[in-house]
Amino acid sequence: MNTLTLHPAAKVNLSLRVMGRRSNGFHNVETILHTVGIRDTVQLTAREAGIELRVTGEQVPADASNLCWRAAELLAAQMKVTRGAGIVLHKGIPVGAGLGGASSDAAAVLTGLARLWEVAPGPETMDRLAAEIGSDVPFFLRGGCCLALGRGERLERLPPAALSLVVVAPERRMPTAQAYAALRRGASLAPRKSLSRATQRMLQAVKSGGAAGIAKALHNDFEALEMVGIAEALEAKAALLEAGCLGALLSGSGSAVFGLAPDARAAESIAEQMRARWGWVTPVPTVTAEESVVVEEQSPC
Repeated sequence: MNTLTLHPAAKVNLSLRVMGRRSNGFHNVETILHTVGIRDTVQLTAREAGIELRVTGEQVPADASNLCWRAAELLAAQMKVTRGAGIVLHKGIPVGAGLGGASSDAAAVLTGLARLWEVAPGPETMDRLAAEIGSDVPFFLRGGCCLALGRGERLERLPPAALSLVVVAPERRMPTAQAYAALRRGASLAPRKSLSRATQRMLQAVKSGGAAGIAKALHNDFEALEMVGIAEALEAKAALLEAGCLGALLSGSGSAVFGLAPDARAAESIAEQMRARWGWVTPVPTVTAEESVVVEEQSPC
């Protein structure tokens, strides 16, 4: 094969606790993530040498600072690949909104280029490379629903939840580093021996599988921040609840917000109401691990 096209999914955080700051500047978290059907498109083409990246859809870097480029470099170095890759990235997932688009794209590049270059890194190697790229990348190698601990690299698969969501991405975006700094978490001296109550509540709700129970257990530490970007997101959250969602929550460090609708038809109706005020709104289902990356048929060699 010489080309491969993948459509990686976004994610939402059903629960997010930030527990403390590590010595390396990263934070320990407890979070339950679920992939959702908002997608980017990543087209990979084999080249004789070098990496070439082109981006459409939104303005993001098309150089070595892009996580797709980083993923290609790390995989090539690890597997001693001398061939190159052309990467065309079309952004459908809002950038800087807490939906994990960059991490999902990087995971797609890791798995896609392994196939394109015909190399077979084991699961442990893939997990290590993913963690080196970014905190959410190991999750996107799996997709579906997972509990993530540590920096996000310690994962436990959970049963997927069939949810109908409405996602709103306000125009004002919240820089991740700025949001984490504003939480002012102290140093994390030792791992916690047990999960926080908020995480335990969501674990029970996800395992029970009901949307109403999940809606009651939604939690995100970042919602407590008094910042302009968060305030705008919370306005969208209030609007989702007023429009009929069972519950609503900020995703990641923001600024996207998602609401749990009673069903798919209600999600369409609520989304239509939200579009009168908010520019980026979409009704979307959660997706399973098997559905988290859609792969198109590749062209023959």
